[in-house]
Amino acid sequence: MIEIRLRQSWINTFLNCPEQARQERYKLVEQKESSDLLRGNAVHAAIEFAGGSPSVVELEDLHQLAEDYVRTYSSEVEVWRHEYDKLLDTVMANLSVWYSELYILGATRAEDPLLPAASVEEPFQKSLGIRGNVNLILTGTADWVAEDGVIWDWKNPSRFYEPWEKKRWDIQSHAYCYALDKTEFKLCVLANGQLQIISINRPKEWRDAFVELCWSMVPTIMSDAETWPQNWSGWHCSPKWCPVWQAGKCRGEHLGENPW
Repeated sequence: MIEIRLRQSWINTFLNCPEQARQERYKLVEQKESSDLLRGNAVHAAIEFAGGSPSVVELEDLHQLAEDYVRTYSSEVEVWRHEYDKLLDTVMANLSVWYSELYILGATRAEDPLLPAASVEEPFQKSLGIRGNVNLILTGTADWVAEDGVIWDWKNPSRFYEPWEKKRWDIQSHAYCYALDKTEFKLCVLANGQLQIISINRPKEWRDAFVELCWSMVPTIMSDAETWPQNWSGWHCSPKWCPVWQAGKCRGEHLGENPW
């Protein structure tokens, strides 16, 4: 039996660009640590602490935890897209809006109530089925599974998302709802101290379609092709965001670091 493991984030990479996914899967390139990742990880660390605490946590404690996180891991950042102080201000603002509008109000919110966490940072692995001699396994980690069964995920981008786009083709909500056998997924977007909540439902027919999407990748994964198809369309295909380009491969081999 051949076991193929698919992480939710890697599925997104494959759909954006199969060749980038191949190079990352076989560790030919690695995503550089960036200030964007540091911002999101700091907020995640503080929220994870609050979710796992048996009692209410003070905002000042979350701010201190996040500040310590940024200070500790800032030395690992290879690509700075924000000044240190500006990044820290954004982390604090994002935590403040999460704390005041979600954490403290909790179940009393008229819309999108946040119930206490039944689990925080819950890892999962679930089979997507066995076909022939292949067992396809989905893996990932859910940020916050509330007591009412709603899955919450925290995002820290630079701007809000388009809700209709996320509801139509967001992969993460499909993956988590399939793996945890849930239907309701809430995307909590924290951007520059403002809050956006996108509610997404993934009933069985949507999850079944997701399974077929995953299996459609298997022939490419199992092939002995030296390269997989490249996808040039989209913001991700640029020296700013793509580790393959940054490594001087694919388009980067021909166009260099500053093609525009």
